[in-house]
Amino acid sequence: MQLPDSGLDPEAIRQSWRAATSDDVDWRGGRGWSLVYDSPDWHQDLVDEASALFAHENALSASAFPSVQQFESEAISMVASVIAPGVDAYGVFTSGGTESIMVAMKGYRDLPGNASRRRLVMPVTAHPGFWKAADYLGLSVELVPVGIDGLPSVSDILAAVDESTAAVCLSAPCFPYGVVDPVEEVGAALQGTGVGLHVDAAMGGLFLPFLDAAGTTPPKFSIDVPGVTSVSVDMHKYGYGMKGGSVLLFSSRELRHASYYVSNDWPGGAYAASGVLGTRPVGPAAAAWTALSALGRDGYSQLVADVMTTARKLQRGLERNGLEVIGAPPMGVFAAASSGPAIPAIAGALGERGWWIDTQEVPPSLHVVTFPRHAEVADEFLDDVAWAVGRAASADTPAEAGMSYGVMVRGGRIDDQVLREHLDERFTVGG
Repeated sequence: MQLPDSGLDPEAIRQSWRAATSDDVDWRGGRGWSLVYDSPDWHQDLVDEASALFAHENALSASAFPSVQQFESEAISMVASVIAPGVDAYGVFTSGGTESIMVAMKGYRDLPGNASRRRLVMPVTAHPGFWKAADYLGLSVELVPVGIDGLPSVSDILAAVDESTAAVCLSAPCFPYGVVDPVEEVGAALQGTGVGLHVDAAMGGLFLPFLDAAGTTPPKFSIDVPGVTSVSVDMHKYGYGMKGGSVLLFSSRELRHASYYVSNDWPGGAYAASGVLGTRPVGPAAAAWTALSALGRDGYSQLVADVMTTARKLQRGLERNGLEVIGAPPMGVFAAASSGPAIPAIAGALGERGWWIDTQEVPPSLHVVTFPRHAEVADEFLDDVAWAVGRAASADTPAEAGMSYGVMVRGGRIDDQVLREHLDERFTVGG
């Protein structure tokens, strides 16, 4: 594709937008079960307005744009008031869960006294962002297995910790199964050892605290838990902000300082960055502030109650069709395995009906993330599940078809080379 000699008129541009999205999942119609976390239309419109209004301001400089300081600091403070009430919290605002993990792990690596600590200990269910951070930062990873309930044992985690461990990394909840790791027990055991404890609450940070609205006791997972030293919460998940925004809280100013990058040696002037990115829009911070302010505690409570009503309905319906929910997930995030027809065949049949649903390999399972919009389509989805299970039972689809987080490869297993070629295609016109 060549740069056009003359610019296209605005309507031609808009037509190209529409054409480009013709094959995208219809998340507005509730057909997607991951990737887009939607709030009620009035709220989403307001968040979109904030994002667009501050799309061009540069969050690199709070001196030039004091608005970024207001939006980021107040969003951090509001999140802390929910997940860490009554304790000191030292936060930063990042572009998403992966950057929050990266920044937190840099803090543990560079904390004074941690020069010999270069290992991270975590369950196999921890997000790949931790492995990515370790790869970028020169750290090593020690993985701990999980049981059939998706949870690691406290004894296995502690047995993997030694004098070279910088931090233990847990999830609230883990993405694959939606279960919350044993944060309180591990935190209590790590107190006084010098080993940090980071909790990835990207999905649960602004959901779990409101579970009492759905008749469930909220689990404790944040820096108000003894032994927890950092926690990350994505604003663009159940915070219902725009992509990408995330709040990272530390339990000490010293750890936050270790996470920063600063330089005084550049001829262009002093440089100080709280994250990996440099130039970035103020829009995500403005959207996060707007999302929090517009919903308030009552709004988040109502959305959690609504989502859990739908999630429980979905779980009952899946079980009626021969699937089994893994573990005891407290949220609307869960996985359902099949002892009958192959999961790839079921997912493929659901795709024929226009549903986008992630699948997992260990064990083979459908992965469901429940959103408010799914209340409108739950019955239709469950009807299609019944049809898909019947179709899969008679289909000649290999049980080992490729399955991955956000990537579907039908007809073969995924290996490293296949994934690299998948990324190649993303940057190839017409690929």
